[in-house]
Amino acid sequence: MRVYNNYKEFKNTLERLRERYKGEMGCCVSITGYVRNYDLVEGRRIPCEGMFVEDRSREIEGIVEDALKRYPILDVVVYHNIGHLKVGDIITSIYVFARHRREAFLACEYIIDRIKSL
Repeated sequence: MRVYNNYKEFKNTLERLRERYKGEMGCCVSITGYVRNYDLVEGRRIPCEGMFVEDRSREIEGIVEDALKRYPILDVVVYHNIGHLKVGDIITSIYVFARHRREAFLACEYIIDRIKSL
């Protein structure tokens, strides 16, 4: 499993992967998205107090598998929060392990762009 809804399990897996790829990986690229206190609608800022996020784990697993095929990366682990989230909560956190930074950045960008399009 590479996609987690439980943050503690995600962090434990992240630490195991750091140990597993020590010496083999050249970098770990990550991005973490948070709930903002506004949303953009047609270019205008609309205040918001939170959001509801559906469980998209199955779709995200597919995106991760696709990224692993497209890019020469070692591994990926994703946290995707679900339910009612408040301002400041983590929505998604992605870590890409790779030998080189270029493919890590490309894979990370690919994954987050695909998740945001769900």
